[in-house]
Amino acid sequence: EIMGHRGAKSECTENTMEAFEKAVELGACGIETDVHMLYDGSLIMYHDTVIKSVGQPLYKYDGKTIGKTLKTAPFFEDMLKYYSTTGRILNIEIKDESGFFSDVGEAVVGLLDKYNMRDRTIISCFNHRIIAEIKKDHPEYKVGALYWASNGIDIVSYCKKHNIDAVHPHFSDVDRDFVTLCHNNGIAVNVWTVNTTADMLKMRDIGADIIMTDNIPLAKSVYGA
Repeated sequence: EIMGHRGAKSECTENTMEAFEKAVELGACGIETDVHMLYDGSLIMYHDTVIKSVGQPLYKYDGKTIGKTLKTAPFFEDMLKYYSTTGRILNIEIKDESGFFSDVGEAVVGLLDKYNMRDRTIISCFNHRIIAEIKKDHPEYKVGALYWASNGIDIVSYCKKHNIDAVHPHFSDVDRDFVTLCHNNGIAVNVWTVNTTADMLKMRDIGADIIMTDNIPLAKSVYGA
């Protein structure tokens, strides 16, 4: 399956409504995108913790002030109003770097439920406590563990212990034996960020379940999709 990384990143500004709509138009199975919770509880679609155009921390703003500085980033609910009508898969990565106490996991799930996205969503995060809590309280949701192989853990045993449905490693960290081991244990392998023909072919050949790519048209041409 071909998933647009932050939408259709090669055609549009990442994590914007235009990028999400373009990914659907290009025929991706879904999109991977990012959500932060601001200190007032607002959920905003953006990747970084610093707004590049002004060099200011994202978490300096709240839902009322963010739009003056970050005009293209949609709120999570506005994105879901559109995306829930497309029938596509959503891989939502929860960003948790503010240092604030927050209930970001519950807030994300609440909106996903509101827009009937439960069966079409994978919730991922580098903070595995967040996805473990979501899985515990909402076992009907699929969760994916973002990680680097350099973390040095036995990720398969780790996922089984914590009831995690998928691993989300960088594509350079996986090979055929790893994918086979995951599949034999009921764990999906969804890889990022696969942008060259050679790497796309390798991921297909070793059996990765989903590739997240910045170049949807190239992936579709490589896979004959």
